[in-house]
Amino acid sequence: PVIVVEPKVLYSSKGEVPDGEVVDRLGTARVLRSGSDVTICALGAMVPKALAAAERLGDDGDGVSAEVIDVRSLVPLDVATIMDSVGRTSRLVTVQENPRLCGWGAEGSSIVLEDAAIPSVDRIVEGVRRAVG
Repeated sequence: PVIVVEPKVLYSSKGEVPDGEVVDRLGTARVLRSGSDVTICALGAMVPKALAAAERLGDDGDGVSAEVIDVRSLVPLDVATIMDSVGRTSRLVTVQENPRLCGWGAEGSSIVLEDAAIPSVDRIVEGVRRAVG
């Protein structure tokens, strides 16, 4: 079974409609805007807002180059696309309209940040040296 959730707020939006049959594969995110400073992941109604924010960040003199990824499906989640982007930008921002707890962004962040969050010997040594030095 597949559950499709349509954000009603996007019903009035207009855009190009491709000719012919369009077949998308579940679990494939789409990079909508390339960037080098930060990765912004969004889903549904938050995608246009994330794109607008990325444009403003680049245009307002902030000099922030934001890559925007439309996650498109949560299960399966396209971890490879997100990890590739975060590997280049070193930063992840999730844009979601979920409750404060248990949103998809928390799960996505935990997947992306797991390796960075688990202490290693080198990271412990570095942290102790910073604390006492």
